[in-house]
Amino acid sequence: YNIRKTKNGLNVMCWREQLKQYEYNKNWNAAIKLMQVVIDDNPNDIDGYLFMNYLLMDILVNEMYDNSKHDYYADLLKKYFLESYSRFSNNSEYLFYIGFIASMSEWYFDIEMEDVESMLKKATYLDPESLLYKWGYCCILNQRAEVNTETKYFLSRQILENDMLMKNIMKKGLLGEYLKEFMLLVYESTKVLL
Repeated sequence: YNIRKTKNGLNVMCWREQLKQYEYNKNWNAAIKLMQVVIDDNPNDIDGYLFMNYLLMDILVNEMYDNSKHDYYADLLKKYFLESYSRFSNNSEYLFYIGFIASMSEWYFDIEMEDVESMLKKATYLDPESLLYKWGYCCILNQRAEVNTETKYFLSRQILENDMLMKNIMKKGLLGEYLKEFMLLVYESTKVLL
């Protein structure tokens, strides 16, 4: 375990556990503050930004929260998206995950689905061997099981059966859990059509 402390005294390895606890307890303000500290302490950490973008998108789209905080959360999401995109727009991992996150609520990111497509396409271009990025480009943009059924099925199955890939996905916290659920849904919905 890396037990290096950040400049704000946070243990590098335990911010993920702390965030998980805040999310579980639906303590959104504490979760946001934690991620702000994580990002301030290490602005080159892709995961810090991915976790923050997913947290804010998830709050806005899926969770119950005080409506008076809507604009605050939406403005924070735009801020952290723009900040992270300017830093990591040439990183395939970032492009894949931010494309996945933005595909669920592109209006909050102030982008169009064409922009999401560009992110996913660029991730695949930067790392053409990645099954995950191929899956993203194929499955996220057109979610209908009847389209590219065999490709969606085989890519989903290959990833779900790959322990190393799944372990890396699950390191992404709630984002990874949601991606796994989404992938299982793609797998099951295409499997029945074959």
